[in-house]
Amino acid sequence: MKLVDKMKDENLGLAILYNFTKGYGHVPMNVYDVVLPLLYHDGFRNHLFEGIEVEDALSKCIQEDATFIQNILEDIEKDKEMTSRALGICLLNKYLSFEFEDNEMKGILHESSILDINEAIRLGQYFSGKTYDDILNILKKKTFSIVFLDSICLGDDIDLSKLNQFGQVTTYKQSNSEEVIERIQDADIIITNKCLLTGDVLQYAAKVKLICITATGVNNVDLDYCHRRGITVCNVAGYSSLSVAQHTFALALDLLHKNSYYHEYIQSGKYSESGMFSHIGPHFYELNEKTWGIIGMGNIGRTVAKIANAFGCQVQYYSTSGKNTQQDYTSVDLETLLKTSDIISIHCPLNEQTKGLIHEKSFKLMKENAILINVGRGGIVDEKALVEALQNNEIVGAGLDVFESEPLAKESPLFQINDASKLLMTPHIAWATVEARNRLFDLVIENIQGFLMGNLKNVC
Repeated sequence: MKLVDKMKDENLGLAILYNFTKGYGHVPMNVYDVVLPLLYHDGFRNHLFEGIEVEDALSKCIQEDATFIQNILEDIEKDKEMTSRALGICLLNKYLSFEFEDNEMKGILHESSILDINEAIRLGQYFSGKTYDDILNILKKKTFSIVFLDSICLGDDIDLSKLNQFGQVTTYKQSNSEEVIERIQDADIIITNKCLLTGDVLQYAAKVKLICITATGVNNVDLDYCHRRGITVCNVAGYSSLSVAQHTFALALDLLHKNSYYHEYIQSGKYSESGMFSHIGPHFYELNEKTWGIIGMGNIGRTVAKIANAFGCQVQYYSTSGKNTQQDYTSVDLETLLKTSDIISIHCPLNEQTKGLIHEKSFKLMKENAILINVGRGGIVDEKALVEALQNNEIVGAGLDVFESEPLAKESPLFQINDASKLLMTPHIAWATVEARNRLFDLVIENIQGFLMGNLKNVC
């Protein structure tokens, strides 16, 4: 008998539970809670009706819908009242009786005219002798084992529970190299931002099928090894363009306006003692009609260009790859950009072409009132040369969100500049607005869903 879709009433429920008992035998009361959620699931029920074994039916349902197990587990909790009503009718009609056996209340079958429902009988036979906890473990083992090695990289405010739909999730805030080996041994899916996953490490992860990187760069993963092993590696991209662009202007405007100086002027009490409604100290300037030079015209660079243009800036750019062309803006060589720009912002990747791109001679080319913003990668700017340029007033200020060494080494020459109106630093957070981090994590979820459904995304 094929069950009628959506007929979740007590009569259908009691017939299912009766036939389940026929297959199971003496049923512990809490075991009944798993029956209706499974057999009311159209896909699972149809697979059983087609004659597929219970074990294979569960596997097929997971392949068809990555959220299958999670949905069933949720329905087990939601459908308990419906199960109780159906059991109550079974008791009233003397289809079942409930008796203590081995210190546990169990359902016992009585002969009746209820038609056989083969799917329910087979499910009962499959689960026969198993406890409620045994059944839940069977279901959960059908899901994937997911390990997140360094969740601290996303902050503490991101809802990681979205991962639960895919399986059993183990989350670690941080993992050192020795801990990584131990923690990935039984993982089907590994999620990480910075942990090194070399071939020597991944050889211990015999089950791993997917590695999700919570970043655009994947230099921490041995891609060649993964390709040889058939391990899929997915990254995320495009999630932070708005965030990084906004941070670029946060740094630039703070330096341009000398906000740190004027804040300190008030905090020190000097403003209160001055007797003046205003205080004009260090010069600050408008962005309007300034020349904004962009190094790296990818997604972030284009977003910065659009905002700078809205401020009334003349935008020019230097493409480090030579591949990006933007007809709306002027393309120039690097020397021209350095010589003629009032604000210079860096948005290119770190590679052989860009390492040390901004060095001692570069600063000597810049305007004395120029501001340099680096939200790209630390190695692009020679930090020692930058300090000397600031000390020698070759440029007026710099804003850094990235550094040659991260975290910033205590012996870094950057600490020689103890004036936030000249050097403003933030700890690699340009990408990390709440919205950007949520977009990033949603992309990770999409990557896992795509992998499980055979629709791969962002494969490296």
